[in-house]
Amino acid sequence: MGQHFLLSPQVRDLTITELSAMRVGTAKKWLRQARWPETDGEPYCPHCGNLRCYEMSRERYKCSAKECKAVFTVTSGTAFGGRRLPVKTMLLAIWFAAN
Repeated sequence: MGQHFLLSPQVRDLTITELSAMRVGTAKKWLRQARWPETDGEPYCPHCGNLRCYEMSRERYKCSAKECKAVFTVTSGTAFGGRRLPVKTMLLAIWFAAN
């Protein structure tokens, strides 16, 4: 298993200025990598662990297992779950908490 995404030099050396200037698409990619580091940012079901999930509208994912069919987001089961914060605001909060 490789190094955790949040411990990589790419993230450790990130400044608040770089984070503020980051595009939303890049911020979403970083959040996915932080959430699912084992699969390099590819989502898996938080309920059953199934790796075969597909993306629905509005950045939601659905488990393809017949017995599960759970719908989840990148923030499901986290402190940000159920919140309607922009992705960059979430990353800024994580950055301030870590630094």
